[in-house]
Amino acid sequence: MVAALFFWYNDVHWFLSAIGRLFLIQLTPYWNWSPLYNAKCLVETGENPATRTVHVALSLSEMDDENCVLCEFIDFIPTVSNVTFFFIQQHYLESAVPVVITDSHQLLRVQDLFDVIFLKSSNFLKRQPCDVSTNLLIKKFFNMEAALIKAAKLLKFEKKWFLQFRNCQLEAVKLARAFILRPYYYPKHLSSAYTTWLLMSHNYRSKEMRILRTQGLIIMQQLLGDLVVKLRAKEPCSVNCPNIHLLLKQGESLIFSTDLWILSYGFTTEFSSNTTSVTTIMEVQWDI
Repeated sequence: MVAALFFWYNDVHWFLSAIGRLFLIQLTPYWNWSPLYNAKCLVETGENPATRTVHVALSLSEMDDENCVLCEFIDFIPTVSNVTFFFIQQHYLESAVPVVITDSHQLLRVQDLFDVIFLKSSNFLKRQPCDVSTNLLIKKFFNMEAALIKAAKLLKFEKKWFLQFRNCQLEAVKLARAFILRPYYYPKHLSSAYTTWLLMSHNYRSKEMRILRTQGLIIMQQLLGDLVVKLRAKEPCSVNCPNIHLLLKQGESLIFSTDLWILSYGFTTEFSSNTTSVTTIMEVQWDI
């Protein structure tokens, strides 16, 4: 009898733990619970009010000023190739240095991308994205399928268009893995991206940089064409740390952590003979 109760308890405990873990994964994009996971105690112990340290919550555009020394003398982004994630983490990410991987992935034909989306990821087109920005359709008429069909048709013409969206539904993130692929240095122990972006343009040049509100470890892959990227240090570090500008070229990827940097981008047609640009972005929960 005792043995039966023991095994029944273990089964129930395992089942409830699994449900809890799945719920926390779903919750991650909306609330970063990882500090509680690593905390020694969830309930604050009694302290002397006179000596208690008050921790003020920082916004996504702020960081601790103690970390400003990390970016004071960063005036360029290093480039590497044929690397492992362990090397990237040890030499760059741990000290908040962005890095460009020059051999990140194979080059892409834009028609191949549309073929994968329309033929192999048809259910993806039914999902509702977030953070949409485009000149293809006005907002009240926007849906994923209509926008991508119009974009594919306009590739044959000189019309200037762009499309930006984020996959915020878990099912959409999973379906988008058919065309938002992990680079070769993505380690098995690193969790899957909890949200992803697709940035596309044709014959389009941005008049101003667009800020993306990203969180975690960021992996930007330039699949086609070029993209202008700007990294600005969070407050209060922006006073002493320079803005970093770079041109991300096709076949390259940019990796950085939002612990220190705020991302902006702009489409361009100046530096490449290819007038079409395609960029994917992964946001990954990352703790050393």
